[in-house]
Amino acid sequence: MISLVYLSYMDKKKYLILFVYQLIIISVLIIMCNENDNQIEMMLNSSYYRHYYEQLFIQIFTILNVMFVLFLSIDHDQLFFKPLYCYFFREKVILSKYLFHMFWIILCGLNTYMLMTVIFWLLIPFDIKFNLIMLIDLSLDMFIVLNLILILIKSKFKTLSVVIVLVYILSSLFIPKELSTLYYIFPIFNMDKSINILELIYKICYIYLGFLIYYLKSMTEDV
Repeated sequence: MISLVYLSYMDKKKYLILFVYQLIIISVLIIMCNENDNQIEMMLNSSYYRHYYEQLFIQIFTILNVMFVLFLSIDHDQLFFKPLYCYFFREKVILSKYLFHMFWIILCGLNTYMLMTVIFWLLIPFDIKFNLIMLIDLSLDMFIVLNLILILIKSKFKTLSVVIVLVYILSSLFIPKELSTLYYIFPIFNMDKSINILELIYKICYIYLGFLIYYLKSMTEDV
């Protein structure tokens, strides 16, 4: 079923966009790595530059991945999915669509991380280690954004999904951590806020709740 969703969704245009997306990632990373001082200066001030590139990684990883989620899910309500409901159980189609999106989001996150690791290793004269908890937290954010787009956006209003992505980027990168009460409503990553395991568990429950809402909404809507 997932392979059928894949064949229905992916076409040459989307593959071309994915190729351009890869080129953008590589170009941005190389430009960022080459905009600073020479390698001797970077080695003498390794602590400063290590922190700089860690923060740079967070910003690039966040923006690129959430833009990919937008590209992936903006067409989730197109008419070409509707005939599948007639030939298969609706719940099977809904679950397959969600798993399809999850697979591509995980694949994109791993690809972005791999490219960053390789390019940083080639162009930066010291090691940069990224916190695993932070990477998990950022990756979970992508599923929160996915749920919001799947629940709130219909095909005739799909451009509004850009608003969701912009709100996420502004909230995660620019809103100060003092507004902590917003976390319980919209539990997304914040650059100024530390991360703990309980918050990750809360975020996983939040994602599961979002999936249930999307599932019930899709099961009851008219085809």
